[in-house]
Amino acid sequence: MNWIVFALVSPLIYTVVNYVDKLIIEKQVRDPLAMPGFVILTSFISGLVLWVLTGFPLLMLNDALLVMFTGMLTAFGAAIYFSALALEETSRIIFFIQLQPVVALILSYLFLNESISAVQLVGFVLILGGVLALSIKGDLRGFSPSRAFWMIVLVDLIWVSSVILFKAVVRSLSFMDVLSYESWGLTLGSLLIYIFVPRVRRAFNTTVRTVPRRVFGIVFVNEFVFVIAKLAGFVAIALGPVALVSVLGGTQVFFGIVLGWALTFFAPSIFKEDISRRTLARKGALAVVLFVGIGLISA
Repeated sequence: MNWIVFALVSPLIYTVVNYVDKLIIEKQVRDPLAMPGFVILTSFISGLVLWVLTGFPLLMLNDALLVMFTGMLTAFGAAIYFSALALEETSRIIFFIQLQPVVALILSYLFLNESISAVQLVGFVLILGGVLALSIKGDLRGFSPSRAFWMIVLVDLIWVSSVILFKAVVRSLSFMDVLSYESWGLTLGSLLIYIFVPRVRRAFNTTVRTVPRRVFGIVFVNEFVFVIAKLAGFVAIALGPVALVSVLGGTQVFFGIVLGWALTFFAPSIFKEDISRRTLARKGALAVVLFVGIGLISA
């Protein structure tokens, strides 16, 4: 049952990455629009490191381009993700990201002509309802999800598309061989954002003059940790049932709540999650709803 360990370690590491991202934006890079500029260099270096560690793999040109395109999609989503993270609590962002199974189900239904079972439909409703309930602040009758919610919905759409394409390519290749190329795709995507989005370019050029150079190191390490989380998830899928691995991936919402409480309690000057009993109880209840919904969709 070693796959269970990897299936739990992966969402835990993803949660740590989310909170480090929040730390970078709150205390180091104050303008989230500058983040693609930092990703250009750090993802290129991480791609080189991965290329060396995996034995200098060489892919066919069409495979390399497809894998790099998935990395570019990830970069486009990441640019929006950082802006959303600056607007909302990290634990809430983690909740919103859990809409990815719902987005995947919709895309499969629309473009792959896959059917949706009654059980999956119930899971769909539970996940969507749980995320919407958490996204709404204040008077529920007003039904006004936060701006960050809609931004992460777009991110989910982009990232799910990237994952579907990535899995289609990896079926005929070694997972380890494509990691470096995905990182280089992330580099290329971030570079395109920097070149063609003037606001991003101005934000980075202004920020890079004032932030400590260690920020590049923090971003690089955090990206490498992100790759480790992906590897752990891949190992879990290779060793265990895909459906159950997907369900355990939903534990990220619980990790997000616990880590958010701990960081806010012990480092309140850095992390500012709402850790009132009422809010924690609400998040906990909705986390259970999401977890059940993910289980039903995976079934």
